Amino acid sequence: MSADRPVLEIDNLQKYFTKKQSFLDTVLRRDPELVQAVDGISFDLDDNEVVGVIGESGCGKTTLLMTLLGLYEKSGGDVRLHGKSYDEFTKTEQREFYRSVQVIFQDPFDSLDPKKTVEQILRIPLKVHDMDDQDRRIREALEMAELRPPERYLDQYPDSLSGGEKQRVSIARALVLEPEVILADEPVSMLDVSTQASILKLLSNLIQEQDVSMIYISHDLSTVSYICDTINVMYLGRIVERAPTLELLQDPKHPYSQALINAIPVPNPHADRQRTQLEGSTPDPIGIGEGCRFRDRCPERMDVCEKTPAFLEVEPGRRTACHLHYDHEAYEERKEVVPSKEH
Repeated sequence: MSADRPVLEIDNLQKYFTKKQSFLDTVLRRDPELVQAVDGISFDLDDNEVVGVIGESGCGKTTLLMTLLGLYEKSGGDVRLHGKSYDEFTKTEQREFYRSVQVIFQDPFDSLDPKKTVEQILRIPLKVHDMDDQDRRIREALEMAELRPPERYLDQYPDSLSGGEKQRVSIARALVLEPEVILADEPVSMLDVSTQASILKLLSNLIQEQDVSMIYISHDLSTVSYICDTINVMYLGRIVERAPTLELLQDPKHPYSQALINAIPVPNPHADRQRTQLEGSTPDPIGIGEGCRFRDRCPERMDVCEKTPAFLEVEPGRRTACHLHYDHEAYEERKEVVPSKEH
């Protein structure tokens, strides 16, 4: 295993759903339409790195997470842990994958069993994976999640905890198995602003102190910018821009990224800035076909947007899928000479 290899590699990952057909569709024997929820997503996750995935509701973020976890069977592409494909895992390796990759769900009010104490909730994954020294692991996980002293929380039920404490229990449940990767699905969206800040600070500290990597999914750029090293902007099942966090915030390239950043509230009523021109909402990803998926909402729309844009490097370490940012003739010539892997 190469020390330089990413912890997790996502390569052209796809997840399509078949749209439910009506009685008339069945009678007329129409082919079922596909919902292209995740359509060719590729990125790497390095050791101690936090990669963000951001976009509006309906863009496919949570479906991406569920597919990474294996809760949805992928339609295509590959997921590799330390260079080994998920498809090649033995049963033992698959079990180890589920120990190494843990998830923090969006809603702590629904993700914790109200009939079980905090201790019972944290002991369940330890029993499933047959791990020893369970009492020590439970107390250490509560300590890492800043639920101190642990003895105060062990016998409590979720209903007796605040929203922030519930989410800390969810974090402790993810940490108790000593994972390498955490998938965080909008982990602060259900919390008030002051609690959000403390949870984000906790997650940031854990990345550095516990040698863990994270994919952080959100619709809120203000929270993603606090914790992520790199941000992937997702729209209608595809990544439309990827850049280091500060570079994306200061100089977004794709019109959709620009609209998202312009929509971030500024705590100054006298601030003068260009407001977003983005209108409408993300359409259903059904029968999308060719072309830029953002074209119907884009203020920069051109005729060439009827063609699907390539996902190209526009600056070192930065990629975007937008016709505004590359020479089409030069790209087609280069593609004919050297077929490139857009990753």
